[in-house]
Parts: sequence; C-alpha cells; structure tokens
Amino acid sequence: MARVIIPVYFDYASTLCYIAWKIVSELEQELDFEALWQGVPISMRNVGAKAGREFKPRDYEKVQMVAAETGVPVSPPKRWLASESAVEGAELAREARVFPTYHGAVFRAAFEQQEDIGSSTVLGRIAEEVGMEPDRFLADLQAHRMASRIAEYKREADTFSALGYPTFMLGDFPLTGIQPKETMRLLFER
Repeated sequence: MARVIIPVYFDYASTLCYIAWKIVSELEQELDFEALWQGVPISMRNVGAKAGREFKPRDYEKVQMVAAETGVPVSPPKRWLASESAVEGAELAREARVFPTYHGAVFRAAFEQQEDIGSSTVLGRIAEEVGMEPDRFLADLQAHRMASRIAEYKREADTFSALGYPTFMLGDFPLTGIQPKETMRLLFER
C-alpha cells in the first residue's frame, strides 16, 4: 500500500506552524504518512501579518494557549517575520532533495534561536549547512526562481479555503490549526 501523503499549507512566519512541525515530525516517525509541506507566506493572505509589524497581545495569548495545550514550548518573535525568501528557499531545498533538513533548520532558526529568517545571510548559512551551494541558492532567491510554485500553492490553498496556518488537507477536508499530538494522531489515523 502506498504511503499516505497529507498536504500541509504553512508559513515559516507562523508560530503555530512551528508547533505543527514539531508534532507532525514525531507522528511521521510513528504513523505511515508523509507531510507534504507547501509554503504560502501569510503576507499573501493576511495584510495584518506584514513583516516587521509587532505582535498584538491577542497574538501572544493565542500562541501561548496552543503551546500549553500541545505541550510544545515556544517563544514567538516580537514582530512578524519576513518569510517569503525562506518559503521560496524551501522549494529550492526540495529540488536539491534536502527539504526536511532545510525545513527543520529554518524553523529552529526562527523559533529556537530567534534569528531573522528574512536575512539572506541567515538563509545562505542554512543552505550551506544542509548541503546546498549558498551562492547559487541566494542567486535563485534573488531571481525569485520559485515564485511561480509559491503562487501555485496559494491558488491551491484558495481552492480549498485554507485560510489559516497550518492547514492540513485530509482528503478534501481542510483542517486548520494544530491540536495536541494525540488528537492529531487520531485524525491522521482516520
């Protein structure tokens, strides 16, 4: 039987997507599925999530509530992160067959090391650490070589009304947000 693929619309700027990545990474080890992470920058869908804008107290409360419910500790950044380049970089990493390593490195940089993932210096270092040629990687980012793929993911997300991050596509059913690990396990097993 073929492995089940679960598309996940996400953004590296989303603290909730970081929590989802932590939970899904564990569940992928335990269950027979593969998450297909498809990046769509929040800024393409929500003008309030503009890079550099301060998090509102309500944003912090939501994140802290989800962190407490899921048991995944996280320190959200003080401002929305610029993530467009990191998302395009994920597609370059997918092409280079190092997506899982890149994906984890970007999330760890943003939410564990509090680094600016909008910085070409940070992304170039991550690319090199995961085995990509940093100069070529940065040139491809500068040329927006993966912009059409990101636009395609956005069209798909719009089709499914995947408005929140993360959004898991369980067949034709979009599941928005992240739940505790055992709840996600039950949903994925179904």
